[in-house]
Amino acid sequence: MGELNVPQARIGSIGGSGTWGARFPEDFGRPEVRLLEYIEPIVTPHGVSCPLKLLEVGGERVLRVAMHGWHRVDTGEPVPTWTCALQVAWIFQEAGVEWALVDGSVGGIQQPDVSGALLAPWSVVITDDFIQYWVPASPGRLGVRDRLFPRMREPFCTGLRRHLVAAASRQERFSVFDRGVYVCTPLGRFETAAEIRMMAGWGAHIVGQTLGHEAPLMRQLGIHFGSLNIVSNYAEGIAAWVSDDAPGAMAEFYRTCPMPVGNALIDAMLDTIATGIGECHCADYRMPGMGAFPVEGA
Repeated sequence: MGELNVPQARIGSIGGSGTWGARFPEDFGRPEVRLLEYIEPIVTPHGVSCPLKLLEVGGERVLRVAMHGWHRVDTGEPVPTWTCALQVAWIFQEAGVEWALVDGSVGGIQQPDVSGALLAPWSVVITDDFIQYWVPASPGRLGVRDRLFPRMREPFCTGLRRHLVAAASRQERFSVFDRGVYVCTPLGRFETAAEIRMMAGWGAHIVGQTLGHEAPLMRQLGIHFGSLNIVSNYAEGIAAWVSDDAPGAMAEFYRTCPMPVGNALIDAMLDTIATGIGECHCADYRMPGMGAFPVEGA
């Protein structure tokens, strides 16, 4: 392990629970994708990271972490998810990543643009906004190159969202929704039915526990960021939690969903590599425009 073994890559891939049931990319059999090397955990200013993979997708180098970079320290204690997000962001910064995609599985609250309609398992939402329902007491900072107080209007890249929608729509089992609001809640428990009713009133569509930590860091770094979220269960209190409530249904879902999710991500990467990100406003909202204050002697 060491600080200087960060490989250069223009593209980042943050795996989540949408793909945690398979090896990415080894289990996908896609000739356009190959594993170049395994990367040992990297020493960052925020602690030692998870292992990584360096991939080649469509001729481009892609730096990949599994499950949002989650891992445990030697004592067996899990590293907090916001610390993992800092580690991944720092590594992406050092690697020269310009754009990145993330996947996740989420609870379905309601369909975007259809008031009150259920959002069933196997729906896919390509988010355009998020709500951070809970912020850790000490989330940490990226370091001396921070851009403080980045604007979070359009936190997800419009161009990458278009590529993700198109790629996900080619997967037969998905019902794809372009745009949606993700609520990020505390890790360690699922939400109460009352909390879900509150979130529905906010206009939220899906609920998870990671994206709110990652998106602000990607914006600080000027990395174009896109997110694909597959609904694994109804959010609490809306309907039967899992679609059929059969024993093992959730485990079977996670064995089945990686193939369509992973293939959609690969297709979106290939489309973006071939045609470019496209029009977006990421650069417009990176800087806060506040100036340098306070002035000396204030």
